[in-house]
Amino acid sequence: MTQSHSLARARSSGAAFLSLCLLVGTFVGGAPVEAADRSVTIENLLSAPFPYGLMAAPKGEQVAWIANHLGARNIYLGQAGSDAKLTVRALTRQEGDTGIELSDLQWSHDASMLVFARGGSLEGGGPVNPLSAAAGPIAMEIASVRLDTGEIRSFGPGNGAVPSPANDDVVFVRGGQIWIANLARTDEATQLIQDAGGASELSWSPDGKRLAFISNRKDYSVVGVVDIASRNIQWMSPGVDVDYSLRWSRDGKRLAWIRMPSMAESFLTDAFFAKREGESFSVWVGEVATGVGTKVWAADAGPGSLFQPIEGSTSLLWSADNRLLFPWESTGWLRIYSLDLSQKGSRPVALSQDGAEVFAMTLDRSGRDVIYSSNAEDDDRRHLWRVPVKGGKPQRASKGEGIEDFPVLTEKGALFAMHSTARNPMAPALVRADGALQTMPATGASVTFPNDRLVVPQRVVFESPDGLSVHGQLFQPTGKKNSKQPAVLFFHGGPQRQMLLGWHPMGAYTHMYAMNQFLAAQGYVVLSVNFRGGTGYGLNFREPDEFAAGGGSEARDIAGAVAYLKSRGDIDAARIGVYGMSYGGVMTSLALARYPQDFAVGVDMAGVHNWKSFLPELTAPGASAAVAEVALQSSAMGSIKNWRTPVLLIHGDDDRAVVFSQTVELVRGLRKETSVEPELLVIPNEVHDFILHRSWRRVFEATHEFIERYLQQSGT
Repeated sequence: MTQSHSLARARSSGAAFLSLCLLVGTFVGGAPVEAADRSVTIENLLSAPFPYGLMAAPKGEQVAWIANHLGARNIYLGQAGSDAKLTVRALTRQEGDTGIELSDLQWSHDASMLVFARGGSLEGGGPVNPLSAAAGPIAMEIASVRLDTGEIRSFGPGNGAVPSPANDDVVFVRGGQIWIANLARTDEATQLIQDAGGASELSWSPDGKRLAFISNRKDYSVVGVVDIASRNIQWMSPGVDVDYSLRWSRDGKRLAWIRMPSMAESFLTDAFFAKREGESFSVWVGEVATGVGTKVWAADAGPGSLFQPIEGSTSLLWSADNRLLFPWESTGWLRIYSLDLSQKGSRPVALSQDGAEVFAMTLDRSGRDVIYSSNAEDDDRRHLWRVPVKGGKPQRASKGEGIEDFPVLTEKGALFAMHSTARNPMAPALVRADGALQTMPATGASVTFPNDRLVVPQRVVFESPDGLSVHGQLFQPTGKKNSKQPAVLFFHGGPQRQMLLGWHPMGAYTHMYAMNQFLAAQGYVVLSVNFRGGTGYGLNFREPDEFAAGGGSEARDIAGAVAYLKSRGDIDAARIGVYGMSYGGVMTSLALARYPQDFAVGVDMAGVHNWKSFLPELTAPGASAAVAEVALQSSAMGSIKNWRTPVLLIHGDDDRAVVFSQTVELVRGLRKETSVEPELLVIPNEVHDFILHRSWRRVFEATHEFIERYLQQSGT
């Protein structure tokens, strides 16, 4: 999550990075789990490589991506041949579960090499040492790899590298400052400028002569443009607000950005209540030669006036016919709008469908059509759509009942995306003109995978006690059932995320989907709940009243999910468990503390258990004691005396999103206030979304064993 989004959404200081695992309960006897398929294992479900970071080359027909296979992360190239065949080859050869991350993949201007970040943690926070190696932590560095030889070169510590679109220069951030190096020369990188802020969003002008960036200050940010030759900075109408999402005009003379009002004064109150409206965000365009910026449009007052970025890609595009494309929630749904800059005072035109949300977008090579992923007409999946930037009726660009996301286009217009189905994990795919999808193996080789033995989850919608409609994916075991079955509730992280009716395009959630499939294969009915606070179902659903530290209204969705399971008639009400990771951990601990009578077991991974201690602003000087008390009562710690369910707590103690002290506090509270002695799986030096493949496997095996102990009849 970007700093600007954190400022615009104060709650994200704690909640927006969460994603946990939970199952609750007391030991119960009952009929054994039936219809278990023991040939489906955690090991083989986690064996599929996970591809990410899909990028199209600036020249030719190649695409590149990173794939994580059993903990080894490597870069791969895919190409569509003239004979309609797709070829894949590995560009790097990292082996083993090393804990070395790869990220931020970028093409050089001539498509001769790729630049990427290696090491560190995608959660930030500096070097990591998940292997507890004697050599010490692994820092993030910038590297390049040549396509012709595979030669890898390191440029030293840094992140956020961006190659020039016109020459061999590459810039990146080191220690908050901008550094520059040359991909062709062997001389060391040098610092480009010295700035009082921390740099982010490095963005080259089309001719490679200037570099725009965001300078992040204490509670505001400003836009700067560096002339590479002179290294002088032109500040673009600096103010006291938060600037975000830079985009150059095609001639390189102007720069556009989103400006969000600084929320420092209202930070405390805005953190705990629905934030559907506020001081409006605006779109700015500046003349680079003079630094003079102009507000070209501002969001209407009322719902949707606060900025919400697109989840999976840039949030600002500049078309060939002088239009700016950006997301806006004026109707209560995250849609793409087009603003015609050639007509002063014009109103934005909606491009994507109402009643649906957009997750990623890109312009085609002509700059006159936008291709985007959306859940339009299929609210628990994502598909690709195309529409002219001037407006018109969107046309479906991908076919089928799978999931398509993160579209990219090659120089000649070939459309690629990430694609999955309910049974087939994510893979890069060519989207043909008729919408058919032709996938490529993520590592260039076939992998043995039990896709033919997986279940197809069903879309279900149920009501919470306050009448809110909540979506879920129901995984039902196959095979003959002679008695009522045990069930497991799963809650995703975020909370601004959405689980789908298929393998997920984000890493942690593809692991969670695999675990849900495994539990179904072992005979459990699994209900994955898209609770309030998540994305995909509109502004009011994402920003609900009394959410999180402001009242814990999301707990009502736990009650609604349990009521739905009990109403089915095929569930043993005495054998219901719950698990989740990050915000799913929040939901798990709330389930066990507020509804102990409904659960037999729980597994809580890296959850927040006390909003009061988690959010430092609640106890800062001048903070409201009443607001802090509401935050405590909105947490599991506020109802901990009710807890009587066995729980397994799982946490990496180098977590950079949910501090490990949240688990320490919960354990102390359970020991002091209840007779429950929690079981623990602490993984030293692991982060929030575990880096090591072996950590995921260990966590899921422990989760399954713990659930089996309480939901399976003793001795079966």
